[in-house]
Amino acid sequence: MLRLLIFLTAFSQIFLNRFGLNLIQDFSISFSYIFLYAALFTAVLKGLLVTSPTLILSYMFFCCSGVVSYLFGVPERSLSSFLLALVIYFPFVLETVEPSNPEKRFFSLYYMMIVIIGVAGLFQFLAQFFIKEPWLFDYRPLLPDLIRSINPMNTVIPFGGIIKSNGFFLLEPSFFSQWMALGIFFFGFFSTSFLSYFLFLLGILSSFSGTGLILLLCVCLLSFHYFKSQRRYLLLSSFCIFLFLGSLLPEAYIKVRLAEFQSDAGVRTSSAAARFMTPFLTLREGIIDHPERIFIGNGPGTINKVAKDFEAHDPVWAKLLFEYGLIGSCTLLLLLYISISKTKHSLAFTCLFFIQWVFLGGHLLNFDIVALYVLYYKLASLY
Repeated sequence: MLRLLIFLTAFSQIFLNRFGLNLIQDFSISFSYIFLYAALFTAVLKGLLVTSPTLILSYMFFCCSGVVSYLFGVPERSLSSFLLALVIYFPFVLETVEPSNPEKRFFSLYYMMIVIIGVAGLFQFLAQFFIKEPWLFDYRPLLPDLIRSINPMNTVIPFGGIIKSNGFFLLEPSFFSQWMALGIFFFGFFSTSFLSYFLFLLGILSSFSGTGLILLLCVCLLSFHYFKSQRRYLLLSSFCIFLFLGSLLPEAYIKVRLAEFQSDAGVRTSSAAARFMTPFLTLREGIIDHPERIFIGNGPGTINKVAKDFEAHDPVWAKLLFEYGLIGSCTLLLLLYISISKTKHSLAFTCLFFIQWVFLGGHLLNFDIVALYVLYYKLASLY
């Protein structure tokens, strides 16, 4: 039963990404977290997961800092956002009885799913030239209201005369590109087939999302020595060819995205800037200009509610500082550090997850993304 629940958690992360259980108005809970909590509960009953006073105390510190941020935050603060954070990060209070290296079981759990999503994404990208039905890029309107995700992410994103691939099952092209980046990481770490590498690379390119490329570049630089030599050279040559061709073409994707950072208007409205530059504007106007907020923040759920004249996504580092301040940010990071340090894990995987969670946007309260980390550090060794 436990293995089945772990599998269903991973399966729903990818293939049920557009589904959600709508029991409360304007809020849907991901099926991945429903299965995740069922798996955790089962593991606790079997005595495979336990907790410790240190982890409980660390979690309570985060709870207390969140309460302070909420009580003294701005009027736009949200109690539901704070409660959601408590639920999402509660699994890190648990630790496995016999910590072991979870990499191989984590790989066996996800690899074929990533291959399938890669094939689906490429089919979707090519099929748009023959199939003009809206369900090809967003089939959520076909789902019953009770189980349809109400996440407002940009599922259908045009780029020139085409639409970016979102992997068919996923909410956003950036998610598709991140899964493809994880697949390429598997290629280097576990020496999977070269065919799968080209599948994942084409998947990233069809997503037209720089998120996966940034994640892949950072992780490969940090984890290069883990990869076999021929895979290192292939990864390096692929990046060089991609950058070379991208710099030559007059209407190249790289030039278009880099141009978004060059003007004040672009910095305040473009997608790339919203992920990597406007968070600094958000902090400057919401925290630095109000010194009393530096330590306790503006309150949970406020980063997208406070009026601004620019577009901004919410990478974890900015969202934590803006909403919970230095105290709340440090207490959550302390909880995560203590929790994962109790597991024998690969530094390469931790680098990948840290970069993805902290810098790539919208992941603090993302059920599916955090479930990935819980599976790796808490449950993969039990699969």
